[in-house]
Amino acid sequence: MKSAPSFSLLTKSELAQVTAERPCCLRSELAGLARAAGQVVKRPEGPRLEIHTENPAVARKALRLARAVFGVQGTLIVRHQRRLRGRRLFCLVLPEDFAVTMATLGLTDRFGHPLAGIRRALVRRACCRRAYLRGLFLGRGWVSGKAPSYHLEFVASSEALAGDLLRLLAGFGLTGRINVRKNNYVVYLKKGGAVSDCLRLMGASGALLDFENQRVLRDVKNRVNRLVNCDTANLNKTVEAALQRKDEIELISARIGLENLPQELKELAALRLSHPEATLKELGEMMRPPVSKSCINHRLRRLSAIARRLAQEAEQVRGQGL
Repeated sequence: MKSAPSFSLLTKSELAQVTAERPCCLRSELAGLARAAGQVVKRPEGPRLEIHTENPAVARKALRLARAVFGVQGTLIVRHQRRLRGRRLFCLVLPEDFAVTMATLGLTDRFGHPLAGIRRALVRRACCRRAYLRGLFLGRGWVSGKAPSYHLEFVASSEALAGDLLRLLAGFGLTGRINVRKNNYVVYLKKGGAVSDCLRLMGASGALLDFENQRVLRDVKNRVNRLVNCDTANLNKTVEAALQRKDEIELISARIGLENLPQELKELAALRLSHPEATLKELGEMMRPPVSKSCINHRLRRLSAIARRLAQEAEQVRGQGL
């Protein structure tokens, strides 16, 4: 039985259906995808750029972007990876003019020198920056929507790319961090609000809705648990206090008798013994005439003081007897 698709896979499948409207955004998204998942393959007849992915939806998206940017159909090759139990690897071969392809996608400068970071021309507009982020995520991104470990990350191949990505995210008000993992630099967001904002920026509206639903559900559960815990703690305190008052009244009854107490204390002591579960407010309503909760509390403190005095006297008597 196949397991359900992960939240990250569903997010990528949704982003693969997002279509940018402007040509500049189409180029920026393909550039981000090529930066994250592109590989330069050397051949006797000359190098070429390929985009590798295991996600068929991302492969189809890469084909559409390549056709929109370069005006020609790229070549898609499907390979089976032996070391990964035959899982398919989709390889998109981009147009054969290697130098033009590399420069167009910001992998080299206009002089043909390799660029480790993000070419500024690709991210001048806010829409292009969002498209570039989407391409990076489709290439080598990952997200977890499961509480409490909210997490979204981009894998960067160089420190320069990671630094540029941090600044790009900061331009949208998102504070990312860098973690070095093997030979890569991972730029990640941890807080639920930051992950939510990033999903919105990239255009994953469906994933965003599901993510927010999960966050709201968790917040409601946490709030209910806090209220239940608070009520339980208050109930325990009330029960403990009632039992303590009952023990004190029984001590008074055994030592001097309740009939020797002032009338208001005698009546309250009898009510507490007969209604150990009653609240202070309920005890006050049972009194004749009824009295306030604060008055009941004051009278119970008087009974406690009497009980403590009697206990101390009993302790002194035992001490003298020894």
